[in-house]
Amino acid sequence: MKQILTHRALTPEEQVLTRLKLSRALLSTNRKEALANAQVALSMSRSLKDSKYAAQCHSSLVSLMFGQEDTKKVQQQLDSAFLLAEQSGDPFTMENVWYRKGWLENRIGKPHEAVKSFQQALKYGVGQPANSLETSILYNLSSIYADWDDLENQSRYAFATLDAARRFPDPDDMCNAYQAIGGSYEHRFAGDTSARQLLDSSLYYNRIALQYYQQNKSRISFPSILGLVALNTANLYAEYFPRSYRDSALQYLQISLEIGTATDQQEIIASSYGMMSSFEIADGHYDRATHLLLAGLETLMRSTAPDNNVMAHFMSSLSEVAEKKGDLQEALHYAREYSKYYAAAFDAEKMSITKRLEAQYQAQQREQELSALQEKAAFNKKLNIVYVILIVACILALVFLFRSYHFRLKSTIQQQALLEKEKQDAVLQMRLKDEETRALALEKQEAALQARLQSEEAARLQAEQQLMQAQKEQLQKDLLAGALQVEQKNELLQTLQEKLHEKSGDRNLVGQITRMIDQHRRMDEDFETAKTELENIHPEFFSRLQEKAANTLTRLDLKHCSYISMGLSTKEISSRMGVAPKSILMSRYRIKQKLGLGKEEGLDAYLMGIVQ
Repeated sequence: MKQILTHRALTPEEQVLTRLKLSRALLSTNRKEALANAQVALSMSRSLKDSKYAAQCHSSLVSLMFGQEDTKKVQQQLDSAFLLAEQSGDPFTMENVWYRKGWLENRIGKPHEAVKSFQQALKYGVGQPANSLETSILYNLSSIYADWDDLENQSRYAFATLDAARRFPDPDDMCNAYQAIGGSYEHRFAGDTSARQLLDSSLYYNRIALQYYQQNKSRISFPSILGLVALNTANLYAEYFPRSYRDSALQYLQISLEIGTATDQQEIIASSYGMMSSFEIADGHYDRATHLLLAGLETLMRSTAPDNNVMAHFMSSLSEVAEKKGDLQEALHYAREYSKYYAAAFDAEKMSITKRLEAQYQAQQREQELSALQEKAAFNKKLNIVYVILIVACILALVFLFRSYHFRLKSTIQQQALLEKEKQDAVLQMRLKDEETRALALEKQEAALQARLQSEEAARLQAEQQLMQAQKEQLQKDLLAGALQVEQKNELLQTLQEKLHEKSGDRNLVGQITRMIDQHRRMDEDFETAKTELENIHPEFFSRLQEKAANTLTRLDLKHCSYISMGLSTKEISSRMGVAPKSILMSRYRIKQKLGLGKEEGLDAYLMGIVQ
């Protein structure tokens, strides 16, 4: 990119964008030079007509200045980016500044607001060509949901990150996408350690990320994330695999140590040496463990600004190893060093918390100021609308007065002509009133006649209803009479059974049985007559039953249904049909099944509903 900037044919717009890309590439190795390039790009963008270039410069300065500059200045850069982006109306630039807003909110401890900003950024990116910005947004969303232990959304956004990175294959984005997917599988495995396939998937995507890094090392601007990937991979081997896999863990620890040293990631360096030393401590090699910790300490001391927390961690580990070796004097020395670095780290943490709280306070104060400005702007807008309405009302009033005067003049001229016409209209009105009087008289007569007809019709309908009710009551009485005949038939059959037992050798027995059967037939015919009469009252009763049961009801079933519809109890029905009450209950259950009624539906209620 530095070579590209030397080309004379480069347009001012291309120079600005190239310097912003160069600034991003220098961020992890030379922040000072990266900041200088972004400021040069901002100076050049001010001479350009399109404000989107200046907006993108301010957006880049937000990340470059964060952590080193006053938080108020960082917020001012973001405000300028928003103002210029809205002026340009460019969707990509709006996506850029909304992403930067979410990035800043996430850094100052406001993840919920960050998610909303990232979602707004994605809305502006809909329909835009593939770009690296979309991948960064999705990666940040996956990280936030990982912190919230929302494994479903973490995994969803992790795979979306990989899809976006493949559409615009930037090496840093590809590594981040593989790392995000590997991390999502690791989180899911932590929740269910019996699902070994999740562990294998996490290791698989971590290896892909590291392989991609090795293949594209010269093109990757931010290798720091790969140090964490290698360290996590080593930790998975150390925690979930037997000791025979220690070589694999050491291999990935060496990779994390190499990347951490190259990118000055002190926590990665400390964790790598710490894990190596823990292996040696577990094997009882305390001297080797001490050597590794001192080597890590020496590496950290070469850093421009060693992290006090990391230094305290090393001193604590050295003190523990010395104590295990039995060298209490050396253990005491490292314990004192630990206390010194821990106190310094504690002070730095308090300062960091103070700055973060100050940033949150300033952001909240700015939101309140912005809300007040928006309310004031809305009030001014309403006030302007009121002024416009008043002006329009005054103009309309003047127009109304002028037209009113014109109409009055015109009406005065026409009044004389109308007077004569009014006289003629008065005569016609008198005639019309006479006609209306006669029409009203005719209407009254017609209304009286209509009322009389309606009264007669109502009386006729009432008489018909009374007649139908009387017929229905008579038919119900007839049905009851039929029921009595059925009772007589049952008594006759009972008598027949008794005679068979008493006089089984009597020759006249056949004749008696024949006469009883004839009586039984006559009673069945009487039931058919009752059935016909029931059909006359409710013609749809038996047809609806057979339709409901798909024509599966027998003659005995229909007979049983008719008794139920007449309101007879189980005991009464068993007496009339000459069977035991238990058989009646079984018959009721069988009929209910044929009709397809549910457990909660009653057979009696269903049959009564048909006859009503």
